[in-house]
Amino acid sequence: MKKLLLIVILLFSFVVFAEEEEEPGDISGSDLNPVVRGFNFKVAGGILAYVGKAGGDNAGSPLGTVFKFNVGYDFNIKDMMSIGAGLSLGMLQYNARPNDADGLDQKYTDSPWVEDYSPFSIGLDVDVTWMITERWELGAVIGFDYYAFAETYKKGSTRETNSGNVAIGGGAIFEYYTYTRRFSVGASARFNYIIDFDGMNIMITPFMKYSF
Repeated sequence: MKKLLLIVILLFSFVVFAEEEEEPGDISGSDLNPVVRGFNFKVAGGILAYVGKAGGDNAGSPLGTVFKFNVGYDFNIKDMMSIGAGLSLGMLQYNARPNDADGLDQKYTDSPWVEDYSPFSIGLDVDVTWMITERWELGAVIGFDYYAFAETYKKGSTRETNSGNVAIGGGAIFEYYTYTRRFSVGASARFNYIIDFDGMNIMITPFMKYSF
């Protein structure tokens, strides 16, 4: 009888102890769906616009598109600051009028385009962000991209071509950590300089991120 009573007391104590401990994200509202950082997967897509000689009258349409997959990691440096780094793979598309220096019209002799520009994009992105609230982050982003398999004329030439282009740029990024655990959404705006044909573009890309 004493053993049975002892077992009942132990079970009762265990139940009381278990009820007192609240799991993160429970219905009590205590630490509901906390922000999760670390290894992540991001999907981004948005608009692309070239400026300068690469845009303007040389463009077949004013805007293009960009779509990227990104795998990265967010490092917590301080309570309110983090650094993120990621590798990206994507595709750009931009309708352009070809450089017609050998043609009759001679309209687009400054254009870097050989044909419509649709390269694969392989890149590295690094961002530094600060938590301005418990859910909102704001920061700066820099990136290095290689635009592969798209032919453009080299700077100052109408005969020699680039089989790919190197771009470097930077801009702003903001991110919102949702109440759905592990999911966040945001957007970045980046200005890039394309070294090989001395051109510039602007990318505005909303994104959705899942952190593991």
